[in-house]
Amino acid sequence: MTIVPFALSRAQARELDRRTIHEYGVPGIVLMENAGRGVAELLLRLNPEGRQVLILCGPGNNGGDGFVIARHLQNMGIEVDPLLFGTIEQLPPDARTNAIIWQKCGPLWTVPVDRSLDVETLRIIEGAQGWIVDALFGTGLKRALGSPFDEVVAAVNARKLPVLAVDLPSGLDCDTGSPLGPTIRATHTATFVTHKKGFVNPASSEWLGAVHVIDIGAPKRLVDEFRCETISTAHPE
Repeated sequence: MTIVPFALSRAQARELDRRTIHEYGVPGIVLMENAGRGVAELLLRLNPEGRQVLILCGPGNNGGDGFVIARHLQNMGIEVDPLLFGTIEQLPPDARTNAIIWQKCGPLWTVPVDRSLDVETLRIIEGAQGWIVDALFGTGLKRALGSPFDEVVAAVNARKLPVLAVDLPSGLDCDTGSPLGPTIRATHTATFVTHKKGFVNPASSEWLGAVHVIDIGAPKRLVDEFRCETISTAHPE
């Protein structure tokens, strides 16, 4: 008997988050805190030498996860350098809150997203010596990455350092597991709640690396509902 993996599509992942927040009353910022802390704890296990971590924070909630990761890694004694692509003011509310908190904890470099990658940012990426955390884009990405993110992907992949992707590697399609265009090649992927639909595509492993599931505190009753829905869809009577 073939065991059907429990995997969420892009739409299901969004709906699970929505229902967790609006039906069960778990604030989005609590989910973000749980996600970021879980990833930080995973990275601490993967990085026993305590090597420096460069965190690439995108302009959405994935970037907010990155700031939570930065704070917890700093609390764990790890040197972290977050780069924000965009501005704090443009971030969604929960991500903006965590970016503001981080500003009080350590330095934050911001990178313009309306032009090609500047020399200083490229120097920071090329000078990374430890781990790189990809917190640029999550499951909502539906199109190929343009400038400056295509240049960021090229620079990260060229470094050949260990990379931990947050939820899924930036540039990978959540539903197909195929690259939409330039895509981060991760060593490890910390995905939230459960695997994503595209992960069942064998070719996705080239980009995902080892996959780790992080519990973000979504209620078990709701998660089980999605699990049953996914399995019944895969095996209709």
